[in-house]
Amino acid sequence: MIENVTIPDILKEAVGAEKIVFLIKAKKDQPIRNCLHVIGFGLFWILVISLIFSAFDWDFFSGDYTISVKEIPDLLYFSLFLFPGIICFLLGVFGLFKSGGYFIGTENKLVCYRWGKMQTYPWEEFTNEIEVFGNKNHGNIIFKLKTGVYITRNHRKVLSNTKINIGDILYAFEIVNYCRTMINQKQ
Repeated sequence: MIENVTIPDILKEAVGAEKIVFLIKAKKDQPIRNCLHVIGFGLFWILVISLIFSAFDWDFFSGDYTISVKEIPDLLYFSLFLFPGIICFLLGVFGLFKSGGYFIGTENKLVCYRWGKMQTYPWEEFTNEIEVFGNKNHGNIIFKLKTGVYITRNHRKVLSNTKINIGDILYAFEIVNYCRTMINQKQ
């Protein structure tokens, strides 16, 4: 399960003398389906806002449309409401092309290094909820940590777990099996 990639020096220091069980270089930062959901929401937002504003401005479609100083605030309102959809769409497209990082699994922890930032997670911090999907050659893994943010749903506080996404990797199903055994041993 160790890919033929060179380990950055910062990762060698973080691992130290521990035995490396798996080393992977993720091709994507997020699973593609996450990016497609964000793109879809952005397009839906743009479509709905465009339909709402076009209903108020039907003269544009009838051909009697001229831009005057009076109508500039309407265009500003339209662009103001359209802006979140455009941002969401662009973030989704950016996510499609954002490269992943390095992930090293040892007997005691998972070390993540992406975009110049290194994070270490002991196996005790993980829940047993691991989502893995893909095919035999390439897969995606989503880990959930025990930590997160409390959000309010139906007047109750609910924990929204922090997720670690590993997109488009080799040996995903084998890595998940190892991670499950380590998480179960450490709990």
